[in-house]
Amino acid sequence: MLLSLFYSVLFFLQAVLTPGSNKVDGKHVKIIHAKIKRITFIDTTICESSALVKPDLDFDIYYSLNDSGSRPEVFAFNEKGELLDTKTIPNATNKDWEELVYYKDSLENPHLVIGDMGNNRNKRKDLCLYNYDIDNNTTNKHSFSYEDQSKFPPSEDSLSFDCEAFFRRDSSYYFISKNRSRVPVKLYQLSQDTSAHTANVVQQLSFKGMVTGCSVYKDASGKEKIAVLLYGRIFLFHITDSHAGIQFVPYGVIKFPSGGQSEGISWYNEHELRVTNERGKLFKIIL
Repeated sequence: MLLSLFYSVLFFLQAVLTPGSNKVDGKHVKIIHAKIKRITFIDTTICESSALVKPDLDFDIYYSLNDSGSRPEVFAFNEKGELLDTKTIPNATNKDWEELVYYKDSLENPHLVIGDMGNNRNKRKDLCLYNYDIDNNTTNKHSFSYEDQSKFPPSEDSLSFDCEAFFRRDSSYYFISKNRSRVPVKLYQLSQDTSAHTANVVQQLSFKGMVTGCSVYKDASGKEKIAVLLYGRIFLFHITDSHAGIQFVPYGVIKFPSGGQSEGISWYNEHELRVTNERGKLFKIIL
């Protein structure tokens, strides 16, 4: 009870009282007012939800996974929190799973990509993605490292090689650093080609807080936006093309002090989000 109260106060302070909490690159970002409601508690099998994906906007199904040290499993559940299915990922180990991406390949085969990239101490040399082919029940492993990391771990003022958020776009994966130091948040690009093993920096952004998840929404015209989850806040960015590949352009921030240790986020539709936290809560956020 006391620990829960401590985290509630901590996240409230981060969301509401931290100076500059709604700034990106030194500029104020518009506060987006939202209606936030806890829908339910999800099945206790998902005991430490660290990711959230809604694979199809027309069907009541979500995917999530547990944090470090758990079995290599992905769980399907509905908006009532009921467990629908458990998928054991072959040839995979959950060292520190933090994020999940769903996509269909050129043949319309569904895939789940799992980010085994939690790196609290910034000293891991075995970061990887597991690409799970759902129909064929096979897994491909894609190992990678960050181009700008040469020390494992780096100095205390350079702990920027932890990552809990990534997404897939075209033929690349993009990672958003969590950051435990006073350095900019970095956006990395990694080619989807499994022969590529280096994630390269394509943008740096200055804002306060640690990134724990993200979700991309593409509208009918092809315009893309991304919701970036932090403890107590959600930043909203437009995704635009740039000479470096892509660029985040901030347009809003949602205050979310009731979210607790939230680490999973997914668009529900163009105007709604869903979020899970590690205490099993599923939230509805209407912009």
